[in-house]
Amino acid sequence: MDLERVLEAHKSFWHMNNSEPLMHITKYSPLRRDEKIPLSDGRLVSDNVYLHPDLIDPRLFAERLRFDEESPIIQGDFLRTLAPFDFCWTQAFIGCPIRLCSGKTWAEPFIEKIEEIESRLKVNNEWLKKFLEFTLVLIELSQGRLPVVQPLFRGPFDMAASALGSNQLCTSIYKYPNLLEDLLSFCVGVFIDALKDQIKLIPKFRNGYSCMFGIWVPEPICRTQADYSVLVSPQVYEKIFLPYDLRIIEAFKYTIFHLHSANIHIAEKLLMVPELKAIQVSIDYPAKAFSPPLEKLLPIFKKILERKPLIITGPVTRRELQLIHRELSPEGLALNLSILPRYLPDRFVKDLKLFNIMYG
Repeated sequence: MDLERVLEAHKSFWHMNNSEPLMHITKYSPLRRDEKIPLSDGRLVSDNVYLHPDLIDPRLFAERLRFDEESPIIQGDFLRTLAPFDFCWTQAFIGCPIRLCSGKTWAEPFIEKIEEIESRLKVNNEWLKKFLEFTLVLIELSQGRLPVVQPLFRGPFDMAASALGSNQLCTSIYKYPNLLEDLLSFCVGVFIDALKDQIKLIPKFRNGYSCMFGIWVPEPICRTQADYSVLVSPQVYEKIFLPYDLRIIEAFKYTIFHLHSANIHIAEKLLMVPELKAIQVSIDYPAKAFSPPLEKLLPIFKKILERKPLIITGPVTRRELQLIHRELSPEGLALNLSILPRYLPDRFVKDLKLFNIMYG
């Protein structure tokens, strides 16, 4: 599919009148890899290192992207994009220490006692400057060939959980609701301001923008999440945390809310928000103990598609892929999935390209 046809398919996706789902099917490979990242002092590190803005040189990361004029612009029905490396940006902005562990970045708590919140609510401007610097480096690298997009931003619920630690967060819901509200309000403001600062820098791509899911959109777009909602009931999420997610959703014309299959229980609360443009669900594997099987996810997927576009990502078996394709309406559906190897006969590996051509 050429670029112009892909962009037309994306427009149809947002209007929920696409006759086939947006699709890209690949062979599964594990998400966690002990990859080393380059630091400005010359080290290549992957574990047990605390990161600071002065250790991050965005150009070292840009060099590793191996992007040139011959690089493909599309993958299946999706755009390739460029985003700043995931340094737990929103948590770093509010003051969380950022540690590299097994090739992944993690945010650690910095508020030991919730009573200290008022004195700890300060933006770490050094991390914010580094984020915008990273964006500018990617814009220079792209030269308009690929869209530069928002990286993974954790939403206010996740930011507060990182700042306090999950135990203290849960305690604060009941013992210190006013202080928790102050923290969540601060987190929302930092999230919105940082993303708007990035959007001011990002040039349009084909008279629009894109997101980390590789879907074109006519206006600037936001992706947010509340992964820590797995700790609370839908009722608690709706009462305590949804109002802050709503402030983010209302700040942008297009917002995609990221869920995992393990916290799909808040999806119906999100469906009550008319301003929310789309929901994305990552199928959790191998965390099967925390995630409903696909058969139990299908009813809520159908409810989502009655109101909003749905993006499904993650690993599935071949049978699950066929079930998704058979049971879900293509209108407003996007599938960026990988097939688990043990469920992938050699013949089907050879047919992946054909499958994308037939259904993409």
